[in-house]
Parts: sequence; structure tokens; C-alpha cells
Amino acid sequence: MMLLSLDPQDGKATLLSFPRDLYVFIPGWRMDRINTADPNGGPDRVAQTLLYNFGLEVHHWVRVNFWDFTQAVDTLGGIDVQVGAGLRDECGGIYWRYGEGTYHMDGFTALCYVRMRHVTGDFDRMRRQQEVILAIFNKVLSLDGLSRAPELYSQFNSMVETDMELNDILPLLPLAAKLSSDPSQIKRLEIGVDMGELWRVPYSGASVVKPKWDAIEAMLLENFEITE
Repeated sequence: MMLLSLDPQDGKATLLSFPRDLYVFIPGWRMDRINTADPNGGPDRVAQTLLYNFGLEVHHWVRVNFWDFTQAVDTLGGIDVQVGAGLRDECGGIYWRYGEGTYHMDGFTALCYVRMRHVTGDFDRMRRQQEVILAIFNKVLSLDGLSRAPELYSQFNSMVETDMELNDILPLLPLAAKLSSDPSQIKRLEIGVDMGELWRVPYSGASVVKPKWDAIEAMLLENFEITE
């Protein structure tokens, strides 16, 4: 799960990743992993969960499944992913090896890259997922995506679920252009190893990530406008 915060006025964007096993209160349901909010209430419950636990208000949502993710990447002609750390793992019967550098990936390769966790875990996987999201953004821009926004929206709308209409996206194109010309204005954050600890739920035995709320709150206050 990722939250993208856009600041058109200052030409900045912030991408925040949440580990799927983060143990939080899900409004209207119970304490559980954050990734259970969607199957037990959909995007509205995810938004409620982020607001209740982190003070982050969600205005729009986008969701994609594995098959459509693969199809979307292939439709783009593949993506060039800037890999930030080494990885050796297995996926789909193939043993993958990555070092730091740029790799061209088709849809299946990109899906394996963002999902592999046999020798790593969710914290490392969040980094890889952000790398792929940025690679998709860069590929769309390389295809003259700003001027082709209506065409691309029509083409890819069947591959994702979202409440965003084309009229919601068009006003954001100037910001996309700014971020394309200065990628340093895209800040990448995560609730990482220093903000959570592995913990086992006493009554169920489930292995989860227990939040370190002081560290999380400090990060949020530094980077977001928090809703009380």
C-alpha cells in the first residue's frame, strides 16, 4: 500500500509506503494487518484506516491486481527500473539476480521484482515497489504521456480500478511536467524497520509489524499536514 501526496503549488510529491503486516486499528472492524482493510470494506475502509491511525486524509484511490499490472507494463513496452540494492531470489521457477543499476523489465519480471520475499521481507519489498512505480511514471512521460493523457487514460482505465476521472487527472499534468524535469522533488518515504518491530499477536499467534508510534508520528509531522 502506498500513499501519494501531491503539492502542485510547490511542485513536489511525496510517496509513502506501508508494510502490509502493519498492525493497526481498522475502524468498524478490529485490530489487524493494514492490508486486511481493503478486503473487509474496500477503499472507503482503507481511507478510514489511514485517517484514524495516521491523520492522513485520502482523496482518491487506485487499485490494480497482478494480471492487470503485468498487462499494463507490457502495454507500455516494458519499463527501466533503477534498482537500488542487490537481490537474489526465486519467482515463477526462475532464480533472479540483481545488483545496483538499471534493468529493463517486462510485466512478468516487474511483478516478480516487486513481490519476491523469500530471502528478504516487506521492508525491502517496499523499496522495490517504489522503484517500479517511478519507472512506470518515467515510461509514461517518455511516451509523451502529458499530451496523450486522454488517450492513455482510455487505454489503461480497464487495467486499474479507480475513482479518478480524466477531469481529476488533467489539472495534475503541470505538476507531472515539473517532477519529470526535477525528479529530486519526489520524496520517497516508508514506515521502515526503525518505525516498526516484528511481533506475534498473543491470541492468534499471527506475525505482524507492531508500529513504533513515536517514530511514525515524527516522520508524519515532518512531511505531511496531519488531520487531527
